[in-house]
Amino acid sequence: MRNGRMMRTSLVVFVALVLLATAAAAQTAAEYKIGQGDALSVSVWRHPELERTVVVRSDGRVTFPPIGDVIAAGLTPSDMARDITQRLRDYTRETTQVTVTVAQYNSRAVFLTGQVVAPGRYSFEAIPDILQLLSSAGGPLPGADLSHVSIIRATPSGSSVTTIDVGSYMRGEATKALPTLEPGDTIEIPSILGTSSGGGQGMVFIFGEVGAPGAYPAGAGTDLLQLIAVAGGTTPSAKLDDVTVVMDGGTGQVVAKVNLQQVIESGTASPFMLAAGDRVVVPRSDSGLGGQILGGIGTVFGYTSDLMSSYLLYLTLDREQNAKTVRDASATQ
Repeated sequence: MRNGRMMRTSLVVFVALVLLATAAAAQTAAEYKIGQGDALSVSVWRHPELERTVVVRSDGRVTFPPIGDVIAAGLTPSDMARDITQRLRDYTRETTQVTVTVAQYNSRAVFLTGQVVAPGRYSFEAIPDILQLLSSAGGPLPGADLSHVSIIRATPSGSSVTTIDVGSYMRGEATKALPTLEPGDTIEIPSILGTSSGGGQGMVFIFGEVGAPGAYPAGAGTDLLQLIAVAGGTTPSAKLDDVTVVMDGGTGQVVAKVNLQQVIESGTASPFMLAAGDRVVVPRSDSGLGGQILGGIGTVFGYTSDLMSSYLLYLTLDREQNAKTVRDASATQ
């Protein structure tokens, strides 16, 4: 019975050793392989004068005094450390220990652009999926169109573009796994306002009593209500029956008035289609007509040198004039 207990104990120890060896082998196999552009931190035990950070060149090597060029690309940090240790013995005449760590994983970088809090270049030891990447960038902006996210990838024959509905993954409605990102990919988060038909991003501008005043991309189908929604909606002090839209007409600026309060109460369709360059002002409800104009004229009409003519034109417009009529009339001038 004692022999049986010993055999069982030996078997347990053997299985544990096998599992440990398997885990160690898997960890070694998965160890990061150094690539071009990576920044490496090299430290040598008892030789602080040799410590430095080096960047892997395009030829896959780094220069490490006093031994000269060292192959780095394609090696793991531990493999590179052993190589440097072996070559340093000719100079130090003693047994020492070298440690190589990756300070920046530049060879595994992806680029995030568009409607995110912090667009830019992101480097990882293991590139995450798009959801984790968005989290690293602070998340999408309120105007982000997560249903048409593009992954742009360079291929030998040119660039390929894959469009995915990231929103469906966030809602748990997706039926397949997220695409795997690769080094060099560009992930573009578009705006729900789209882009201008000219290929670049034309901008519309909104000022005053909205949650996030500023510039937003304008598309062919952008309307006033949609722009206000993207800008975070109106504040409680907004005067919705006196919204101003400043447009560039054929011979000068044209200013239209829109009664959004009436539109909302009546439930009619969106009252005004916007174009690139249009400026929208949502005034405060506690200021009169003159205060609304003078309070925003420095910003809104800063795009023209003739402020007074714009102001007089504003006063001559019918307050209830249909916005579409104004747009059509300005286009024919």
